[in-house]
Amino acid sequence: MFFFSKNTKSKENKLQPQELMSNYKEYKKDILINEYIKNLGDNKAAYKALYLNTSKLSEANQRTLSRQRLIETFENVFQKYKGEIFGLPNEDMIVIYDKTAEEEIMACLIKIRYMFHDDPLFKNVVDLEQIGFAKYYELNNELQEAIQQAIKTAMAQNIQSSIAQTSKGRFNEWKVIEPTVKKLRRQLTPSLLGRVQKALSMTDFSSLIRRQSVCVVIGKSMPQVLFDEVYVSIADLRDMLLPDVDLTANPWLFWDLAGTLDKRVLAHVAQHDDGALVNNFSLNLNVSSILSDEFMSFDDNINTSMRNSIVLEVQLVDIFNDIKAYMLAKTFAQYRGYKICIDGITVDKLKYINRTNLGADLLKIIWHPSFMDIINADKHFTDYVNRAERAKMILCRVDDPAAVEVGNSLGINLYQGRYIQKLLSSMQDKTIYTIR
Repeated sequence: MFFFSKNTKSKENKLQPQELMSNYKEYKKDILINEYIKNLGDNKAAYKALYLNTSKLSEANQRTLSRQRLIETFENVFQKYKGEIFGLPNEDMIVIYDKTAEEEIMACLIKIRYMFHDDPLFKNVVDLEQIGFAKYYELNNELQEAIQQAIKTAMAQNIQSSIAQTSKGRFNEWKVIEPTVKKLRRQLTPSLLGRVQKALSMTDFSSLIRRQSVCVVIGKSMPQVLFDEVYVSIADLRDMLLPDVDLTANPWLFWDLAGTLDKRVLAHVAQHDDGALVNNFSLNLNVSSILSDEFMSFDDNINTSMRNSIVLEVQLVDIFNDIKAYMLAKTFAQYRGYKICIDGITVDKLKYINRTNLGADLLKIIWHPSFMDIINADKHFTDYVNRAERAKMILCRVDDPAAVEVGNSLGINLYQGRYIQKLLSSMQDKTIYTIR
């Protein structure tokens, strides 16, 4: 990661702009597109690259919606042929496609020309190659040079912007310069949502179910499992059904999808007969799902004595979307014996949450590296923690030991995340001795 700073007190870790420019190649030796090309192996010669200088378009045509339409232009090509589209740090795009799709790609370019016909770049233009908007490459060093030049240009612009703003006194801290190359995915649409929901009814759901433990961790002690969250891997679901679609891009359509997933999870858990999902687990559900017939069916299949060991996790945004529905669902679930956990709370939102007033049994706080910065900036943070009760708080998305250290310093003892799972997996199975 490269840095630029205006801090003149310490020169030890300071990189000057010229150093950044000379060292930029070190940052992305294995950028995503290189990895994709490498994975093509011996088939590399059967593919070609189309470089689109979308950074030359007018600002209005570089907005998210316009760029999304451009990405979707290649949808039919990728459905019929193998390929991928990448976004460069300077907003340009690269389409990797099978050479047998040459005519389809040409048709895409014609569609793009009409799509952006009002852009000054395309005025009175027929050939997009002629004006430098589109250029074809073999998957060779020439393409690599074009990618590196795009990264170098983006970094130069970033550095110059930093210098200009620093000279005006706007930055006093390190500024991160991160020239990433990313895959571009289509957004979920109502029609695509319908396809996903239909496919879910015919999919072997057990392969998508994952578990992650909520554990007690005090100091350097090994984790003690309290319960396991049972959830669906959205990434795996996407890769299985629509690998080129970002299922979470549209929050409202994703919420609809989440409701469908809830019902499938409830059915899966209710029908599970190996004894692994009878107690000490949690389910992340929409408020509407708790009030659904599917939940009633699930409830009928759960042993009454086991309900108090099952936690129902509800997202904070869902609660405030319809607070009356939440209170009804919460009251009903707790009357049946279930516990309620409010999920999706960022540290800066904790001040607005009163666990007692919302009638929840637990709160999940999302860990972030800037956690302590926010805490230190708010002198009343300890009051919020006291009000929420430390014993009722779970620090989730814990990916590094620092999260546990910070949490312990605040009196939090419940944790969940990849780091916790790593600790659990490192624990050797202990021999159980019987007394005769």
